[in-house]
Amino acid sequence: MFNIKNFFGQGLKNSVLMKNNSGFSHSGPWQLVNASNNMDRWHVGDFSAVEYTVSVDLDTNNKEILKCLVTATGNNAQLVVYARSFTNTQLVNMSAVVNSSYVDVIISAESTKKQASKFIFTASYFQNQNPLVS
Repeated sequence: MFNIKNFFGQGLKNSVLMKNNSGFSHSGPWQLVNASNNMDRWHVGDFSAVEYTVSVDLDTNNKEILKCLVTATGNNAQLVVYARSFTNTQLVNMSAVVNSSYVDVIISAESTKKQASKFIFTASYFQNQNPLVS
């Protein structure tokens, strides 16, 4: 029987302790990378920044993982890819756009041949510490 207490406990400074060197495993659901996909959307009034890990899989020989940070205000969004590893070739590009309400994080195929790539992502959302002022 699965007992969650075998994997998690209370850590220092109100953190979650991962027992027995356990970790997280991710498998989807995956989405296809088209010419351009809206990977994620969030309200700028809720979050000021998000950290993403994106795993991309084209076929048995072409895989990529990247980490990126997005920060945003009501009229400005910035995305930086700060870590990237791939087997043969880069598969995707990332960007972020904002209107006065939402941030859209866009993933797009590097080329037409790479539009068959599948991707999954994880995100850590950081709430605004100061409310937005119009």
